[in-house]
Amino acid sequence: MIRVKYSNNKIIVSGHANFDDYGKDIVCASVSSIITTSVNDMHVVDNEAIVYTDNGQELIIEIIKENELLNKIFNNLISLLKNLAEDYPKNIKVESEE
Repeated sequence: MIRVKYSNNKIIVSGHANFDDYGKDIVCASVSSIITTSVNDMHVVDNEAIVYTDNGQELIIEIIKENELLNKIFNNLISLLKNLAEDYPKNIKVESEE
């Protein structure tokens, strides 16, 4: 299961969806696409406003410079992941750390 934990300015993603075999897992591909698109958009807005790390076990995105547009992109990222979790509750769980 993919686990997503988030706060106002940070998101941590870990695990694997296990929806299907590697390379065929549409849930994992969806999460990857949502995150990649969101991070790329954030970098376009302000390349120095976020810290993005992936150590192979967990992926962390943290906003380090407040910006209204970055906050909207970040909130949209959370919303998209929550929508995915509603459709695939056995494969992805999204929860607030607050």
